[in-house]
Amino acid sequence: MATKRKNIASKYNSKEIIEKPVLIPDTGKVPPHSKELEEAVLAAIMIEKGAIDRVNLRSDDFYHPQNQIIFTIIERLRDEKKPIDLLTVVEELNKASSLDKAGGAVYIAEISGKVASAAHVEHHAAIIKQKAVARKIIAHSYGVIERAFDDSEDVKDVIEHMEKGFTQIRSGSETAHYINAQAAIKRTLNYLVDIQDKKQKGETVAIPTGLNNLDIAFNGGWTAPDLVIIGGRPSMGKTQFALHFAKTAASHKKHCLFISIEMTVEQLIMRILTEDERIHLHDMKSGQLDKEQWKAIDEKTVDIMNSTLYIADHPNIRNLTEIKANARKLHREGQLDMLIIDYLQLIKTNMQFGTRDLEIGYITGELKNLAKELSIPVILLAQLNRPPKGMRVQLPVLSDLRESGNIEQDADKVIFPHRPSYYDPNEVDKYGRSWKNRGVLIIGKDREGVKDNVIHFSHDDRFKKIWDEKPSAANGYNQQEFEPDDNFNPF
Repeated sequence: MATKRKNIASKYNSKEIIEKPVLIPDTGKVPPHSKELEEAVLAAIMIEKGAIDRVNLRSDDFYHPQNQIIFTIIERLRDEKKPIDLLTVVEELNKASSLDKAGGAVYIAEISGKVASAAHVEHHAAIIKQKAVARKIIAHSYGVIERAFDDSEDVKDVIEHMEKGFTQIRSGSETAHYINAQAAIKRTLNYLVDIQDKKQKGETVAIPTGLNNLDIAFNGGWTAPDLVIIGGRPSMGKTQFALHFAKTAASHKKHCLFISIEMTVEQLIMRILTEDERIHLHDMKSGQLDKEQWKAIDEKTVDIMNSTLYIADHPNIRNLTEIKANARKLHREGQLDMLIIDYLQLIKTNMQFGTRDLEIGYITGELKNLAKELSIPVILLAQLNRPPKGMRVQLPVLSDLRESGNIEQDADKVIFPHRPSYYDPNEVDKYGRSWKNRGVLIIGKDREGVKDNVIHFSHDDRFKKIWDEKPSAANGYNQQEFEPDDNFNPF
């Protein structure tokens, strides 16, 4: 084997190129790396079929430039389903006019003899990955320090730059802003395989909404990286729906961060507690809880304490940079699957815009980017415009959203909760049924579904519990056939 390698090296007669490691500025220290392990991994991949599929590495995880080039060629061979060995790697490098840059055939022949098998390739690759991450941390930290010394920089911008950089390092996100078609297909297939594997293992693919008919409409529930707008007029139940969605996610072991700009933690928890019919808000707030109510609270709080729900209500949380920083922190800790914000019009940016419409557009754009960056669904509550004075309330539509143009543009889904009985307790639907303790969720926009779909829900007298309404022929209509029309409008 050694003779064969020498013959190959002799055939190409290329000079070995060994790049000197680049020093980190101002320290004189060599960045973390291991040339020996890099060569051992490349050798293992070239001598054993399938070894490339056992490592989770990218070309920029290799420190030495020639090793980066070699691994790039190996990835190309794998993607083209060609054999990966000493001969094919050298040939492909030669075709790409990169053989000399990769150290020449002599260097490749030498590293191919570094190991006898691929038995330890996963362990070696993990160490290479660790050192690559360490280098990125060092590089990003120097960039943060440099910006922190710059008096022209706003410290909040520096903090956001720091948070975003460390989040990207942790998630291993690509630094390039584009990928080729082959890479796009590969990512898509991996995504589909991952979904299939989760389904077969009985794991939750999407995050359930807690309403079966809404799950059906959204192909299983909330999915990343959707920006979902829940728009409603006052007292339509936006916050209660948001709590319902958050609790459902937590009940399925999904980590949910609830950003509450308007309400305090105590107010939100009391809302959850009063779902129990034995507990009354008036008694809690007036200090008149009896023994039975305290017992019910004890039972209810056990479930809340064991949930994966996080709540942020600090006064500074209304600032967009604070919202993003909190989300990124939890995500880096592996504790964030969904973000809910209550509500859009209360978010501040501390930036100067010509109009509030432009600021709202900036906020929704940044939150959509955050959903993509963290690969999570973001649910954003929003107020609707009030109807002109003297006019009756109509069914909500997209144009009712305050600063609607930008919101509609960035949103993947828009949902309008609507309860006709709030405006007229005697109102009935077109089948003559009372709207008491009933309502609808109107899907005003869905990039991947049917627009203007309507989901029926039921609720208790205090509007603390929400559940599916189950239409049947017995009560005069079918869920799938029901759509909003002139007869639906109770006014």
